[in-house]
Order: sequence, then structure tokens, then C-alpha cells
Amino acid sequence: MERTQVIIVGAGPVGLSAAVCLAGFGIDCIVLEKREALSTASKASTFQPPTLEILSEFGVLGPMMQMGRVADRIQYRTAAGAVLAQFDHDLLVSDTPFPHRLHLEQSALTQLLLDKLKRGPRGEVRFGCTFLNVAQQTNDVMVRYVEASGAKREIAADYVLAADGAHSTVRDALGLALEGSAYPGQVLRLVVTDPLSDIIPGLGQVSYIFSPDNSSISLLQMPDCWRVIIRLPDGFDPEEVVLPEWYMPVVRQYIPQFPGELTLREHDIYGARKMLASGHGTGRVFLMGDALHLTNTRGGMNMNCGIHDAYELGGAIAKAITLNAPELVERAARRRRQVAQEQLLPRTDRNITGGANLLAQMRTMSADPVQAREMLVRAAMLDMAPPRRLVQTSRVQAQ
Repeated sequence: MERTQVIIVGAGPVGLSAAVCLAGFGIDCIVLEKREALSTASKASTFQPPTLEILSEFGVLGPMMQMGRVADRIQYRTAAGAVLAQFDHDLLVSDTPFPHRLHLEQSALTQLLLDKLKRGPRGEVRFGCTFLNVAQQTNDVMVRYVEASGAKREIAADYVLAADGAHSTVRDALGLALEGSAYPGQVLRLVVTDPLSDIIPGLGQVSYIFSPDNSSISLLQMPDCWRVIIRLPDGFDPEEVVLPEWYMPVVRQYIPQFPGELTLREHDIYGARKMLASGHGTGRVFLMGDALHLTNTRGGMNMNCGIHDAYELGGAIAKAITLNAPELVERAARRRRQVAQEQLLPRTDRNITGGANLLAQMRTMSADPVQAREMLVRAAMLDMAPPRRLVQTSRVQAQ
């Protein structure tokens, strides 16, 4: 039977991050991906400071910085043009080597990670391979999968990491459920090429614009476009809301000075769920990313938390193999689920259900540098990310 040290199911940003992490420690791994190629769908696009630290360790941050859009401030604005609150990431200079977010499509990261694996001897990605089941013994685990040709294969390994998304077949094979509920309502995302920062002088790369009734739209600046997020009313017609006749009056409610119509590149309608797996894994098989947790997109945290899962579990596996201490992986996997349960989900929940006092709270915090920094530490996930070796090394050197 073919054997490797770690099998990873899923070649998204989380699975490939785990593979690059393990390869960096000299651990052999095989990634099984059911698609025939990497996904190019427009999905997560925000990389938080601790994630940038991790990706710097992986050696892929340089090209990402060249391709991406640095976001160094978050704004809360009125439709009349007033900036009610602004949080400048410069306040994080003592907390991270990267005091900013980076906006870039996740598909750019997955290609960089795949290219890095191809250049090294430790990681292999097999496309067109669908997971079938898993069998565990005390000291190893065996995965069965089927190739695109229909041929069935088996691989034995020390550990299996499931990064196969919200509909994880590995999680199902372990008898674990993804539990939670959907947020009410859906949103319309418009991807536009208009220069919104010219139309709204001083606009932050992440901005929330509020109308007098406390409703809002979200604006996110990407390298070559803006994402405009509109919350849809109950009972909306999905064919109607994607027409300029419907969305332009809504846009002008928040950006009254906008001339003409938005230059639309693409659009989609989606909802959000608040979900957590009923367990972190079983035996030597552990969950990461969307297979473990799902949140809403506001604040850009879920993919980042998944990359943090991969980083912490990858480091734990490398240490466990070296020391023959599998309990280290179990402990790390349990901790990652605890982080999702106690920090990720409640925090992203508050991003949606901030309430009528949200603007007043933001104004108060932004006026006080101490409170503003504390808010940014939470928004940037610096307080929930695992310890990063880059930060530890830089602090030792500084001392």
C-alpha cells in the first residue's frame, strides 16, 4: 500500500496552507482534491495581519503584496459624507510586522501555494481524486479515494487533515455534524470597476456607509475593483434585484453623488451561516477551515481562521512525528475548535448584530487611541491567532 506521512483532503487555501506548512518542516504529504483544477471562484478576499505573518513564513507573501490592495483603515460614514469613525491600522505597529489587511482573491493564494509545493520534494497535489472513506488503527490511518478514471486507490498515513469545506465528506465519515443556523436575510454583492475613492474623497478601503434609518451598505476595495454589499429585503425577487433599476436607487441612498450607473463586472446573491462541527476530529483525523467552522463574511475572518487552523495543526503534526507524541495534535485540534467556538463565532456574530448603538460605540472607540487599538486587535484577529514563529523570532532578535 502507498504510504505518506500526512494526507490532506481539499486543495483550497486551508488545505494547501497545511501542505506548505508541513513541507516546510520536512513532512511528506499528499493533497487529494476532487476538482480537476484549483477553484477560480470569487470567494474570500481579506487577509488579516497574523495571516500575512504566516504567509510570509511560507514564502508567498512577496508576490501577494505585489498583486493585492493594502487596506490600512476602516471607516464608518454617513450618506452625507461625514466620517463618523475611522480606525487606522498604524495603531498596530507594535503588535505585528504587517499593520494592515491585504485584499486579494483567495484564488491568487492557492495558485502561489500550489506553485511552491511543486518546487519542493515534500508535497504532492492530486486533482480529480474523490475521498471515499477512512479507516483508523492505533498508529496510522488509511484513506480510500477514487481517481477521475474511476480507479480506486488507498494511501496509509500518520494523520489525515480534512479541509474539504462545509460539505465535508471526511467529517461525515467520522460521524460528526456541522451544527448551527443561518442568518436571516441575504445580500447582493456587486463587483464594480468605478473609481469610488474618486467619487467619495478620502474613502477607506473598508467602509460602511449608514443612512439615517441605521441601515448600511459595505464597500471593499480590491486591486482592480470595488465590492459593494447590499442587504436584501425579505421576499426579494432574485431576478429584479440584479437590475440597475432596483439597485441604483439603493446605492444612491448611500452615495447620493454617484453619477450614472455602476459599471458592473459581476454580481452574486448569498446568505451566511453560523456553524460549528460537533467535534474537532477522531483518532488521527482532524478538521480544519470550513469543515470545522462557518461564519458570515463581514469582517473577513473565516478563511483566515482556517489558515490559522492549518498553521497550528501543521506545526503540531511536525512536532508529534518528531517526538512520537500524537497527543500534541489532538490538543491542537481541540484548541482550534475552541477558538472557533469561543472567539470566532461570537465575534463575527457581533459584526452582523451590532444593534442600533453600533455607530455610537464606534465613534467612542475611534476617539480614544487605546480603545481604537483594542478594537483593531480584535478586528485583525491578533488576539485569537496561534503564536507565529516570525513574530517570536523578530522579538528575540529585538531583545
